[in-house]
Amino acid sequence: MKWVVVATIVACVVLLLIRFLRGRLLGQATIHMANMKSEAEALQVARILKGLQGIMEVRVDLERRAARVTYRKTRIAIEEIMRTLHAAGF
Repeated sequence: MKWVVVATIVACVVLLLIRFLRGRLLGQATIHMANMKSEAEALQVARILKGLQGIMEVRVDLERRAARVTYRKTRIAIEEIMRTLHAAGF
């Protein structure tokens, strides 16, 4: 029975450590783009963002004219993401 308690404690510590590290290593941002007006532009934004190294997940919402991005902070900075979108006209 002792091993069950120890295993539970170890599992909780590991989960807390993963949660802590994930917050340190991953970033999330919602980027608003007033210039995005069509489905083609939304697809272009998604393609541009997915092409960047360090981007893990992209969700583009045409209705809200925004993109939700999950990225690795160690590989790309939010400023670089914004510069890339700005250079593409968004």
